[in-house]
Amino acid sequence: MEFWERLVLKVGHQEPVVRNAIVALATLHEDYQQRNGKYSQDLINEPSYQQALSLYGKALRQLNERLNEADKTSAKLAFIASILFTCFEVLRRNSMAAIIHYQAGMRELTRQIKTSRQDNASSASSQFSSSITEFRPIPQDELDVLLRVFANYDMQACTYAKPRVEALAISLSALPPPSMTLDQVKTHLNDLLLSVYQLIKSDLSMYRYWKTADVPADWLLRRDQAITTFEAWINAFESFFGTAPVTVRPCEMKALLGLRMEVKVAIISLKTCIDSGPETSFDVFLPEFDDMVTRIEDLADSLALREALPLDDESTPFTMEMGILHPLFFIATKCRNWTVRRRAVSALKRGGREGIWEGPIVALIAERIMEIEEADVVPGDVIPEANRVHSIRKDVDYAGRQVLMEAKRSVDLEEWKVWEVIRESVKF
Repeated sequence: MEFWERLVLKVGHQEPVVRNAIVALATLHEDYQQRNGKYSQDLINEPSYQQALSLYGKALRQLNERLNEADKTSAKLAFIASILFTCFEVLRRNSMAAIIHYQAGMRELTRQIKTSRQDNASSASSQFSSSITEFRPIPQDELDVLLRVFANYDMQACTYAKPRVEALAISLSALPPPSMTLDQVKTHLNDLLLSVYQLIKSDLSMYRYWKTADVPADWLLRRDQAITTFEAWINAFESFFGTAPVTVRPCEMKALLGLRMEVKVAIISLKTCIDSGPETSFDVFLPEFDDMVTRIEDLADSLALREALPLDDESTPFTMEMGILHPLFFIATKCRNWTVRRRAVSALKRGGREGIWEGPIVALIAERIMEIEEADVVPGDVIPEANRVHSIRKDVDYAGRQVLMEAKRSVDLEEWKVWEVIRESVKF
């Protein structure tokens, strides 16, 4: 919020490059709203869409010209513009270009932060290694604000397809504070989620199919300590929402519940990242899956969200923030309870768009995985381990209205070294 409500507006008022990037994004968003989120090859030739592209190209050219001047403010302008360009590309459903924008901006920003702090004599006693950029839980300057935005976009890419997270040194207290305001809860929730992903999208992920005795002791210790810390924090958050009179704007309800569900899903991932080869390892989390889907269903009912077809009218405003879609997709593909996973798929169709996540589209993938796993199984029976999919890769082809899906399941239920790869095109 610090970025969108203060920093980008202040700089845009002063700098034509950022102002034009804002106008380009706003023009594209206006076009998106007028079309109710609909997408087709014909619609993108409309004058309003082409005007947004023209403004975007102008902002890119101006930024390149400004960077050639190499003045002291050029770097900050480039970081802010990188965030705006990332949003622009996501909104027009060009995820690869969005990733290129934010990754380039984030890597240069972390390099500059490390350099500036190393040059500062007061940072000599920092507890963090100079090889990894420190992420401050409470932003102390504009670079910290920018880093938070980039870190959130990187985490979102990791939930969708990116195999590894950009490394940050995040210091999270082992014990949550005894009392918190709603704004503090939002910040701490975000920090907690970033902390979890620094683990589950690191080298730790390679140990899922290792026996515990073969895993390095330091990774076991880090995992166990992290679970204890993260569970203490999420319990504190649930206590806050269960006892404190919290007033949340309707536009925030979905994102705030989504943050809580994202943390719960991330903790489940953390618990299954070592010596948890079988997909049946996720069956013990059925009560948690059921509770999460119920909460999301209640939210969808309160907001009158309706099921939608892919690339059709959307009932939720566009947002770049993470929310309920990734947790629902995780449940729909990791929970093999016949009722709960179908409820998760139905809720996905009501979820709209959250950054690169599109509920109605990923619902189709979840349905196809469900069909693959449940083939030749009596409805209601336990799905055999040999049927279960372990990992899913997805690439949306909007022009061809299809999802290119690659799923892997094991044909070696002891060593987990031999895999069957299922490649399909799911039409929509």
